[in-house]
Amino acid sequence: MTELNNFIDAIVDQDFAKAAPTFHEILAAKMNDALNQEKINVANQMFNGAEADLDEDDPTEEEVDAAIDELDDEEEYDDEQ
Repeated sequence: MTELNNFIDAIVDQDFAKAAPTFHEILAAKMNDALNQEKINVANQMFNGAEADLDEDDPTEEEVDAAIDELDDEEEYDDEQ
C-alpha cells in the first residue's frame, strides 16, 4: 500500500520520473498475480478436469478467426498497393 501512496504522491507533485518506476512495479505485480492465477486455472483444467472460466466479454473462437482473416485480407490489400 505504501507503493501506491508513493505513486499517488509523485503524480500529485508531477514528479513523473519518480512515478514511472513505481507504476512499473505496481503493473508488474498485477501482471504477475494475473499470470499466477491463470497458471492455477490451466493446471486445474488439465489435472482436475475443471471447466474453463470464460468471461462474457471473451471473444469466441469464430470471432478470433474472423478477426485474423480480416487482418490477413488487409495485409494482402496493402501489399497490392
